Amino acid sequence: MVHLDRIVSFLSHVFLIPEKPRLFQELFIDKNLYYLEQMGEFWELDGTFVALKYTPDFKKELEAYKYYSQKHKKSLFFPILQNCFDVFCLENTDRDAIITTVPLHIFSYIKRGYNHSEILADHLAVSNDLLFLNILKKTRFTKHQAKLSKSHRLRNVKNSFSVRKKYISSIIGKDVIIVDDVISTGSTANECAKILREAGAKRVFWLFLATSEHIS
Repeated sequence: MVHLDRIVSFLSHVFLIPEKPRLFQELFIDKNLYYLEQMGEFWELDGTFVALKYTPDFKKELEAYKYYSQKHKKSLFFPILQNCFDVFCLENTDRDAIITTVPLHIFSYIKRGYNHSEILADHLAVSNDLLFLNILKKTRFTKHQAKLSKSHRLRNVKNSFSVRKKYISSIIGKDVIIVDDVISTGSTANECAKILREAGAKRVFWLFLATSEHIS
């Protein structure tokens, strides 16, 4: 398969066409094997798909989108997220998979005014004719994961999510794809997947914008 970026690079050298500067570093990898090796039988996900590398440029744009009401930044992330979905989810998940996202605690939602990942997840569902449901809810406030050690992250998210009862019948026997921004230790992802499996989901996949852990 010939990638478009390689064609552009070739043409730029042959015909001296200036290449469009790349803001982000694309990965398009499935890191599930890496997390299986880290957590063994306790790992609950069936696929952990990552679109981008966590770089200073990515961090700057994500924080503007996530914390500072710059919702128009969605246009930077969505095309890449869609490409990653095309590469992995179309091949690995059932066609009637349900799309969801990680909920914010009510305090965080009020402070920000929106859930940045929910906007991307809902747009992805609409663009691919899939059902989006806010399946999960945050049952207690947790500390910011980025500021904690790996062991503390696991304890921090334990029993902090639950499945909304009205959606249990909708997910039984179905694949669920969760859209989120960044994965590092995988503790939040694993906790959410565990709860969804217990509620009857057939398989759980996660589609991330970026990874801040080493690549493998």
